[in-house]
Amino acid sequence: MLTFGVDLGGTSTKLALVSADGDILQSRRLPTVAHQRPLDAIAGFRPLVEEMITSAGYRYPPPVGIGIGIPGVVDYRSGWLTLSGPLGWEDVPVGELGREVFECDVVVDTDVNAGALADLYLGNAREASEMLYISWGTGIGAGFVVARKLYHTRGGAMCNLGHIVADPLSNKRCYCGCTGCLEVEAGGKSIVMQASEALSGGEASMLRGLGEVTPEQVAKAASLGDPLARRILNRSAILVARVLGGVLALLNPDTVIFGGGVSSCLPVIRGVFDDELRLRTPSFSIGLTKLAQSTFGENAGVVGASLLPLANCQH
Repeated sequence: MLTFGVDLGGTSTKLALVSADGDILQSRRLPTVAHQRPLDAIAGFRPLVEEMITSAGYRYPPPVGIGIGIPGVVDYRSGWLTLSGPLGWEDVPVGELGREVFECDVVVDTDVNAGALADLYLGNAREASEMLYISWGTGIGAGFVVARKLYHTRGGAMCNLGHIVADPLSNKRCYCGCTGCLEVEAGGKSIVMQASEALSGGEASMLRGLGEVTPEQVAKAASLGDPLARRILNRSAILVARVLGGVLALLNPDTVIFGGGVSSCLPVIRGVFDDELRLRTPSFSIGLTKLAQSTFGENAGVVGASLLPLANCQH
């Protein structure tokens, strides 16, 4: 059965028509317009979604509906978004707007819960029972699976991994109101800001002259031994591992999956990450957990979003 997903990201939005096996048949990637009116943003997707489906030889709308993954605090039952810092949205009935625009069933959940579904059903967590999915991209978030079902709590405010304080000495303030959050210290946006600030301060780096810095460029420079890039990524790895160690002690999942664009940096910093994780995780927990990268990489969110209507039918 064909499904359709929309992954609203802080930097870009992905649209995909997905096969029953998880193969992306049609896809589009658009820059996310910060602080755009929610209705304008969602309405702008309708022509693209319809064109993608019909050009592939299928009828619009998709029979099971459309899934939307969104960064923030989301109540999946109603599709109500309480807050999305990356998008600048607050108190938005995303599900209702989606149904009006697309004229079909629309299921909304967090982008990280969507990403979790992709690997749970079709990827590296197919054998998992309890799984933690971590999206390390522009921001940082997590989805938790218990007995092979997404675990939801009141108001959709669970698993905000990026809002655990990673550096208590930091004065960087997050949109959530706290300082030193993992997201503002180690997320993709932070990695780019740290590199840009160092370059502006005159620090030598092979990143200089490349134009707009991206996390992927920082990772490539680090792999080539660039001191600035390696310092930034090593610190990010240490902070993510520090927070994850506490989460493993609390939840004890059998599997941890990393997805999102910045997670592609893991091979470069895996040694530093593993050393810190061993230091911060109880010995009785760390040996029981499988750590792996998402089968779908940065496409986990959009593939998982396409599965949201099917997962909703199981609740």
